[in-house]
Amino acid sequence: MSDENSDHRNNPIEERSDATPYSSPVIDFGEMRIAFGLPKFHHKVCKHRRLTYNVAERRVWCQECESTVDGFDAFMLIANHFHAMERAAQAKLARAAEIENATLVKRAAKNLDRSWNGKNPMAVCCPHCRGGLLPEDFQSGGSAVSREIEIARRKRLKAEKE
Repeated sequence: MSDENSDHRNNPIEERSDATPYSSPVIDFGEMRIAFGLPKFHHKVCKHRRLTYNVAERRVWCQECESTVDGFDAFMLIANHFHAMERAAQAKLARAAEIENATLVKRAAKNLDRSWNGKNPMAVCCPHCRGGLLPEDFQSGGSAVSREIEIARRKRLKAEKE
C-alpha cells in the first residue's frame, strides 16, 4: 500500500513564478493538457468565418481562433450564409424589377415627346376616350389618380360592358 503523503492527489497546487494576470494557467492530466484563460482574440468575439473541415478527424475548427466548432454551429453558419445570399439575390431581383418599371415610364414619356415634338407634331390619343392629349394639358402638372384605384375602375367598367 502506498504512503498517504506520497499520493500525488494530496500535493498542493504549485504557483508558477512566471505567471502574470494575462497568462493562462495550464493543467496537466497525464497526456492531455488543457489551457484555461483568455482566448486568442482578446478584444472581440470570433464569428468563425474561416472554418476548416477535417474529414480524417471528423472535426470542424476555426482557423482564426483555433477552436473546435460544434457541428450544429457550423451547419447554422452555412445556413445563415445561404439565407443572406438568398436575401441579397431577392433584393437584386426587386431592384431590377423597379428599374424595368422605371424604364417603361421613361419609354412612355419618350413616345409622348416624340409625338409632340416630331417633324409632324401630333396629339397623342387617350386610350380610353380617344381624345387628343396636348402638352398644354399637362402645364399645371395635370391631375393624378392612384394606380390601384384606376385599375379597379377599369375592371369595373370592363365588367359593366360585358
